[in-house]
Amino acid sequence: MKSVRSSLIIGCGYLGKRLLALCGDQNCRFTNRTESSDINSLVLDINDESTWNNLDVLSEEKALTIYCMVPPSQIDLTLFPSFVHRISSLNTTRCILISSTVVYGNTDRVVDSDSDVEIDSDRAKRQYYIEQAWLESNEDAFIVQLAGLYGPDRIIGRKTIMQGDTINGDPDGWLNLIHVDDAATLVKRVGEMDDPEIIELGCDGAPIKRKDYYSFVAETLEKPLPDFHIDDQTRGIGRRCDNKLTIERTGWQPEYRNFKEGLLKSM
Repeated sequence: MKSVRSSLIIGCGYLGKRLLALCGDQNCRFTNRTESSDINSLVLDINDESTWNNLDVLSEEKALTIYCMVPPSQIDLTLFPSFVHRISSLNTTRCILISSTVVYGNTDRVVDSDSDVEIDSDRAKRQYYIEQAWLESNEDAFIVQLAGLYGPDRIIGRKTIMQGDTINGDPDGWLNLIHVDDAATLVKRVGEMDDPEIIELGCDGAPIKRKDYYSFVAETLEKPLPDFHIDDQTRGIGRRCDNKLTIERTGWQPEYRNFKEGLLKSM
């Protein structure tokens, strides 16, 4: 008899809630750092070892898929390798870390999921450390790197434009985006594939210059065009993310390939 696949979403926030909805009536649990009345909720804080024993409830699962979506800034790097080792003791068939394209650096170049990393910032260094700790856990470890998430209640730069603030950044720098619903379908797809690649990259495939993005948001909100500020701390022009390889390997297709359409439906 074939085992029924179950799953656990660690860090069920903006993206995790979309994934949870896609799972529907499947055997899908999610974590909270505090008690919840939801029977599918599991108390777990990856930075609090005293909660890790709560994973024992999953010890009888024979085909477990784990999705780790905790923001990197909220991860205690000194504890993370031990937490990953704790996960590896479960009967997992897939352990997917949601990561970021920041590991490809800020050089103006086209990158995909097979590109070499370029660690040129503290943020990239932290993210790459998390990725490597995850991949070293076991043979079931995989990574989905995502471009900038946007969607309902999460419009990048909206608050800045509404307040009339100056934007820190090169107006000619590249932004790479992905709608939250497209990100969720990609993550779910990788979780269900029989033989996925170790790393996949999710983006809409249409990098946009920062000035064009913010100008469109300002126009849509009927606000003045923003001013930009550049100084010695301003990052480089930035990478341009290409999703063609991931599309070819997974069969996933983003619904929102044009950030304008995605933003208008999200506002």
